[in-house]
Amino acid sequence: MREALLGLAENPALPAGLFARLVASGDEEVLFTLADRERLTPPQIRLLLTVGNPSLTCPLVRGGLVPWPEIPPDHPGRLLDAVLGGVAPVAAWRKAATDADPEVRQEVAYALDAPADVIASLAHDPDPAVVAGAAGSPHLPPELLPHLARHPSTVVRQAVAGNENAPPSLLAALLADGGWPAPTRCGACHRRETECADHTPGIRRVRLAAAGHPAVPPEGLADFLDAPEIWTVTTFAARTDLPADFLNRLAAHPSCDVRAVIAANPAVPEALLRTLAADPAPEVRRATAENPAVPLGLLTTLAARERLPGEPAPRVESATELELRTLATSRVAQARALAADRTRLPGHLAEQLATDPDIAVAQRIAARPELAPERLTELVERHGPPVFAAVARHPGCPAALLHRMAANPAGTSRALREIARHPAARSETLLLCLAARDSDTRRRAAAHPALALPVLETLIDAADSSLARAAANNPALPETVMERVITRALR
Repeated sequence: MREALLGLAENPALPAGLFARLVASGDEEVLFTLADRERLTPPQIRLLLTVGNPSLTCPLVRGGLVPWPEIPPDHPGRLLDAVLGGVAPVAAWRKAATDADPEVRQEVAYALDAPADVIASLAHDPDPAVVAGAAGSPHLPPELLPHLARHPSTVVRQAVAGNENAPPSLLAALLADGGWPAPTRCGACHRRETECADHTPGIRRVRLAAAGHPAVPPEGLADFLDAPEIWTVTTFAARTDLPADFLNRLAAHPSCDVRAVIAANPAVPEALLRTLAADPAPEVRRATAENPAVPLGLLTTLAARERLPGEPAPRVESATELELRTLATSRVAQARALAADRTRLPGHLAEQLATDPDIAVAQRIAARPELAPERLTELVERHGPPVFAAVARHPGCPAALLHRMAANPAGTSRALREIARHPAARSETLLLCLAARDSDTRRRAAAHPALALPVLETLIDAADSSLARAAANNPALPETVMERVITRALR
């Protein structure tokens, strides 16, 4: 019965009185499940606070759910939790910023909504890790950045190089040699009395951080085009202000990850895009198809040769209606499928694509809300089980068609999963889903509000604990049944 209690704790229809009974149970897992509920009311939060468990209180406070005056005074993490939850007054921020524990001060420095004066004070902290948190904060007063760029520790300078407000001139200096004067501490020794013999790795990290900043002057990146640190190269390879010779060099980079980023860069000229479209790596060719500026003809050529992602392509999203009609009537089936994926699809094109003989196009168009529900039966009759899952995702799929697909022995587990969560599914259809082998399908059916109450009550006592939990989570479960479950479980 414990799984049923957890299901009730998750149930969105749980009445206030039964919420209180579950809190009174004292079961730790049930309590944490209650605390994870969406839209907890103030009375519910107060009930959870009365438990007095710091591990339970902490996420509530850090989630900003408890007003400052209501945070228990004896809560051990009261100050920091309130600060990070955004419910503490400014005075509490300042007090936390002077805490004796450097880890507390560091958390304050990394807080996204920390006041500027608190961040400014932490920029002078004796602990380099705390200073680094302040140096990277968007709330740091910009006039402090040049001072921190000369900090003895490379850890702090690296944070400066990552600060979104760092000016191009400062970034250029850090990019060149890690900044002047030369650092005397790095990540390996910034908290030790004795320094490392060589800070070169730390200086390299500073330069790499600067190279990844979008405001660094692009001409300064010349020395990094062939850098072995691929993650940095892929970061700046996405920039649209790179010189043409940089783009050409990066398009020939030995790493296909870098070439893929260049292939998706809208600043790449058409001639280079055509070269990348013939790249030996499939991920580079697919990235070319994802480029917002790819010519429609090249996109169609790629669609004829490559298996492209089943999601809206940027170039198709920006296509004119004439271009969209061109794709929808293309000889290339995958080009027509790209049109079917368009986020906003004119209704007449949805109707046209619904008659497409290609199964991939049918699977893309079947779930589109622009398609009239009466066309779904035609799709099922034309293509059979391969389109069942897509048809079941259509918000207007008729209940009778859902039942027909669920009863088809050739239907897939994926189709049954979609049917089991469709709002129009009837109880008799859900019974078919409960007989499925797939456990996820059974759980979805058990949690469906259309499931007949006698079946639902039986499932709460099921040997399958996950099924019992899903049934207890069903919002159609009557309060009397919920109360009976709690009473039995707490005996």
